[in-house]
Amino acid sequence: MKKNALIKAMEPFGLALTDYYTGKEVEKLIMHRDDGLKDEHPVEYYFREPSEFSLIEKEALKICKGKILDIGAGVGPHSLELQKMGLNVTSIDVSLHACNIMKKKGLKNVACMSFYEYCNSNKCKYDTILLLGRSIGFVENLNGLKKFLNNCKTLLNQNGNIIFDSSDLRTTTKPIHLAYHKNNQDEGRYLGEIRIRMEYQGLMGDYFQILHVDPDTLENIVIESGLKYEFVMKEENGGSYLVRIFK
Repeated sequence: MKKNALIKAMEPFGLALTDYYTGKEVEKLIMHRDDGLKDEHPVEYYFREPSEFSLIEKEALKICKGKILDIGAGVGPHSLELQKMGLNVTSIDVSLHACNIMKKKGLKNVACMSFYEYCNSNKCKYDTILLLGRSIGFVENLNGLKKFLNNCKTLLNQNGNIIFDSSDLRTTTKPIHLAYHKNNQDEGRYLGEIRIRMEYQGLMGDYFQILHVDPDTLENIVIESGLKYEFVMKEENGGSYLVRIFK
């Protein structure tokens, strides 16, 4: 594959994961925001051990129960830990590379598809729907978040929980981020809608959009959806938080 070729959005991510897992020389994974900001991500982060999980991740795993759907599971660090705890976990991700690694690492139930493809292909119900590593971002925007929550209502058992983490971008003081948020709002978008693409070894993926939603906006959407919520943990610095949503 030629360098600088434009490929599917998640392909650079998948290629980086595969290189790391197979012991090849790995470069940094580069995130390009559509305003020109670049951010390098070490690939080994996605393979971290449970001892390296953040406090939010550790707390999230403590409150998981029953039959679990792990959305945007990556290479399965959280799914693996839950499976070791004896829980029934289904792990889904849109990256074929990531899913192949999860299978090789011993996860029993892996599906390579989007959340909505999965919803349309099975009729299972779950006690926990889990999205960590800010995987909730896949919903893209606030309307996408509303759609996701409404779909989850049909997937959840009566006492089930949706558990995810996100970030309150309003806490930033960096001028480059503040300018980006203002531009979003000036163009009629929510400030936490972020458009990025990934680059690995000179291979550039298509742009895609992710969502970071602040707690106040989330609260309004959850109530509008007819659901209840509990903020389980909020970081004092950085704006990250963990939420549990239920019927």
